[in-house]
Amino acid sequence: MKENNFKTLNEQEKTSILTKTGVINFKNRLTLLLEGLSGNAFAKKVGMSEAVIRDYLSGKTYPSLNRLAIIAQKCDVPIEWLATGKGDCRLLTDPIGTESIRIPFHDLNKNVNPLSRIESIPFEINLIKNQGCKSEDLTAIWAKGDSMDPTISNHDILIINKAYCKPIDGYLYAVQYDDQICVKRIQNQGTNLALLCDNSKYPTILIDKNSPQNLEIIGHVIYLLKDF
Repeated sequence: MKENNFKTLNEQEKTSILTKTGVINFKNRLTLLLEGLSGNAFAKKVGMSEAVIRDYLSGKTYPSLNRLAIIAQKCDVPIEWLATGKGDCRLLTDPIGTESIRIPFHDLNKNVNPLSRIESIPFEINLIKNQGCKSEDLTAIWAKGDSMDPTISNHDILIINKAYCKPIDGYLYAVQYDDQICVKRIQNQGTNLALLCDNSKYPTILIDKNSPQNLEIIGHVIYLLKDF
């Protein structure tokens, strides 16, 4: 019997290959494809289980070729871009010659992160136009904690559209609750508004619609900038 000359790749070699090919950042491109949907809603959109999508978003696993093709087709993006980040995508614009504006950070969020001394963040105008919103309606906040893992991680930056404060079930909103800024999914539950966490370790917060004095909806999350 001929000896097998192939060796098993160690973790360092695997990471090196994934980094060089761009595959390692698949979770960030997948997060962009969610476009505000919950993990469960996106899983239904592409015909996969929420657990599978959750593993992809956390970087725990990567999709097989057939699943990659399905996600690309369902989301109308090139499979090469989805797999490696190379090539054109309708969600992105060519950085050459693009204009940008500076989006200010939300005043109430200054103490969340030492880096929040930065007053604003540059952002491409074309991405704003794709969402159909006005630059003056936008603000940025730092994510804090792990209550929205794996969708949002600690120190991620979120771009918020303050013009859209009417809650739609399942969408992400920045809210001020008990003098704290946080990001939650909002769901209408009869006389209550439910603030939902993507991380199952955290309980749902119920707010009475008749007395929401301790709740302010800052706006709808339209973009998520991941912290590496």
